[in-house]
Amino acid sequence: MKRWGIKNRVLILAIFPTVAIALVLGIVFTQTRLNNIDQLLIDRGQSISRQLATACEYGIFTRNITLLKSLSNSTLEERDVRTIAVLDSKHNVILHTGPRNHLNIDRNNLPNRTILQKSNDSSSIFIAPVLMHSRLIDDLTEPLSERSNGLAPIGWVSVELSHSHAKVEKYQTLITSTLLISIGLLINVVIALRMSRDVTDPIVQITSAVTALKDGNLNTRVYTDAGQELKELESGINSMAQSLSRAYDEMQQNIDQATEDLRETLETIEIQNIELDIARKEALEASRIKSEFLANMSHEIRTPLNGILGFTNLLLKGHLSQQQKDHLSTIRKSSEILLTIINDILDFSKIEAGKLTLDQTPFKLRDIVDDVLTMLAPAAHQKNLDLVSLVYVDVPDDIIGDPLRVKQIITNLINNAIKFTQSGEVVLRAMIEEIDDNQVSIKISVTDTGVGLSRVQQQSLFHAFSQADASTARQYGGTGLGLVISKRLAEEMGGEIGLDSELGRGSSFWFTLVTEVAASPLPAPAYDAIRKEKIILLENHPTTRLAIKHMLDSWDVKVDEAESPTDLLNRVVEAQANQDGYAAALIGIPKHLLTSNQMTTLIRELEYNRDCRALVMTPTIDDMSLPLLKMTSVHLTKPVSRGKLYEKLKTLIHGDEIIEPEIAPYPAEADAEGKNSRIPTILAVDDNDANLKLVKALLEELQTNVHCASSGFEALSKVKQCQYDLIFMDVQMPGMDGIETTAKIRETERSKSKGTPIIALTAHALAEEKHKLLNTGFNDYLTKPISEPQLADVIFRRTGFRPTLSRQNGYNSERRQIRPSTKSTQGPSVDIDASIRLSAGKADLAEELFSMLLEHLIDDSNSIREHFEKNESDELLHRVHKLHGATRYCGVPELRHYSEILETKLKRHEDDLETHFQNLISAIERVQNWADNNPWQKMFREYGGKGKNNLGHSESESKAS
Repeated sequence: MKRWGIKNRVLILAIFPTVAIALVLGIVFTQTRLNNIDQLLIDRGQSISRQLATACEYGIFTRNITLLKSLSNSTLEERDVRTIAVLDSKHNVILHTGPRNHLNIDRNNLPNRTILQKSNDSSSIFIAPVLMHSRLIDDLTEPLSERSNGLAPIGWVSVELSHSHAKVEKYQTLITSTLLISIGLLINVVIALRMSRDVTDPIVQITSAVTALKDGNLNTRVYTDAGQELKELESGINSMAQSLSRAYDEMQQNIDQATEDLRETLETIEIQNIELDIARKEALEASRIKSEFLANMSHEIRTPLNGILGFTNLLLKGHLSQQQKDHLSTIRKSSEILLTIINDILDFSKIEAGKLTLDQTPFKLRDIVDDVLTMLAPAAHQKNLDLVSLVYVDVPDDIIGDPLRVKQIITNLINNAIKFTQSGEVVLRAMIEEIDDNQVSIKISVTDTGVGLSRVQQQSLFHAFSQADASTARQYGGTGLGLVISKRLAEEMGGEIGLDSELGRGSSFWFTLVTEVAASPLPAPAYDAIRKEKIILLENHPTTRLAIKHMLDSWDVKVDEAESPTDLLNRVVEAQANQDGYAAALIGIPKHLLTSNQMTTLIRELEYNRDCRALVMTPTIDDMSLPLLKMTSVHLTKPVSRGKLYEKLKTLIHGDEIIEPEIAPYPAEADAEGKNSRIPTILAVDDNDANLKLVKALLEELQTNVHCASSGFEALSKVKQCQYDLIFMDVQMPGMDGIETTAKIRETERSKSKGTPIIALTAHALAEEKHKLLNTGFNDYLTKPISEPQLADVIFRRTGFRPTLSRQNGYNSERRQIRPSTKSTQGPSVDIDASIRLSAGKADLAEELFSMLLEHLIDDSNSIREHFEKNESDELLHRVHKLHGATRYCGVPELRHYSEILETKLKRHEDDLETHFQNLISAIERVQNWADNNPWQKMFREYGGKGKNNLGHSESESKAS
């Protein structure tokens, strides 16, 4: 009601009480009148029946029907009387006058004293008893004296009255009441409307006047013919209008004056703006000069640093004394620290200038975490710290963002944790903080058990060139830019960064990553090759044990946890006794127990006596010749990554060849159309002599033909004279830089179907610089300092030539056969006796054929893998057929067997090829393993000299050799 207008309120207050009273009184009076009509009908019926019963007393007593009929007919003439019936003392009807009764008379339930009434919608019946009151004729009544002594009725009289007249009276009453109420309400409404208009019309006029004043019509006045109260309001509004009019005039005068003052001020500001614009241009020019100077200086600083690092690494590969190695290691470490500081300063400069561009590409978060932990593990293990990652199962693996920047933040946080922690552990955790449809917020925290931070020290963090205190920089080093860069990067990616710390009790740095889940996940292993397998785990560090168990649980592997070496061995023995042995044993060994007799005995017992394969997990160690490591099937360095652990377990459980160390030689796929063994001719271009010598030395060590050019002009001249397979081009060079040189080379190659691959060598490529390089003719880019494995990878992908890396880089890998815990017998991989027999007894020819097989075996393996993964059946059949033909002239029975099976399946267009494909690849690797671990040239020659000696060797023999 509060929202109603005044008019509605007046109407309600004027009409509602009258309507309510009229309705109540009308209903009460009408109901009373209707009840009176019903009561009058009942009273008449009782009166008529009582009088008729008295009149009929003699007639019933004497059974004088004529008299009774006369009385009945006279009674029927009364209004509303419909029927009359007379009953004797035996309940028999002796007279009925009028139509048939609407109500039936219950003769067995007639009244003795009172009048009985029954009613329905159309009529009411009244039954009155007839009593004997006097003896008018003694001789006639004498026989009944005895019966009348009990005052029993001598009969009954029934009178039925019609309701028709009563209904008419009721209708008349209702109509009359309704008319009277309606007339009264109509009069009341007319009066209420009149009163409402008298009240609301002046208010409407006042409202209209106020609206006009609000719209700026200050000459508006109010004139109403209302009561005293509204007259006062009218006078007040008119006075207000006059005041507003005067105030408006004064304000207009002030505005005019202020406008004039403002015009003069704007002229002054315009002059100042011109001066500021000139100053801004000068500042921008100074900033441009500073940025150009910074970029040039960074290049100039990086160039000698890259040379120092490169030649230091080359010197470390040579034969040096321990003191010389220590000195070179110090030089390399100092150079890397200086390079990191320069990179941090440049990153900070880019962020401050607002020129940082973030990539939005799909990447695997778990791979990023594993890469960072693998990279920083040696530093942690050097301080005897446990480095662990716990990425919860619900965290999506494939997300969209900038993997390089995410990796940079994680690296900074973990590096700081390692730096400020002297003992204990550093744990990375990644968990879901919030998820909304396809967008997810991931919280990544790095917790350490280090020195911790006080509240005062925490306030100074996340500021440029700032650390906890001055002693921190002296003791631990660093520029104080890492956390600032991490904070700005996290904010650029839509997240935030913070910490929880207590002095002396460690710290927990965290940041949130707001990203989208990749719609199309990147290729990843199915992790189903070891499902339902049973593994026993021994790991004394609780967090590491939890992380490994989480990974195994996610692969649906049953894990039993052992408390000690003795407990593990007892469980293995018991399980084997129950015919339910373990597929493998995972054993974590701290550095101080690597030479312990207990651990050595455990590994020996598992591997040799219990035939249970062991996977040993250790911190980073320098001496790989420890007896314990020689006995174990597989060795992994902590922290154990998801992919490596899965691959090693699959190898252990299913039995396969394993490559040690764990660095794969090259990617499975390459850009080159085919793989070849021709030594490529490569052009290296760099204006810096040290860099050029380094690149040349690295390329020559990779067995390639190298030509050098020290400028863009010289490079262009050499390209016109010689056809190169690959070009490494420095970007920043005086005169003609790398971009311009590349453009001119591309112009000379327009008539050729395929251009020479050109790889950019740049010191520090951001995302926008990378796209610029790729859009200006470069095929790829490498960031300095470049390493031998990087060059080898590029050469292989771009030319198909597979370089042989030095052992220091871990690519000259040792191959050996892993036998699963469940033993299986296999035929020999290489049979020299069969080879010579197939070559008509000519050992030199057998050696040459076997050498040719080995020469193309890697290429065959890669091609078969590629065609199988791409589902190219025709090309796969061609490769398998070619390999099968080669095995026919060599003593490689297992390889020949599996190649023949796969070729047959392909010719029959069968679908189930996975198992046969894996068998063939395993057979190829076993042949390679045998060749790598046996002096087969010497064996062929010895056989040629000795005659018919059977020198067949199986994998177990090659392992023993």
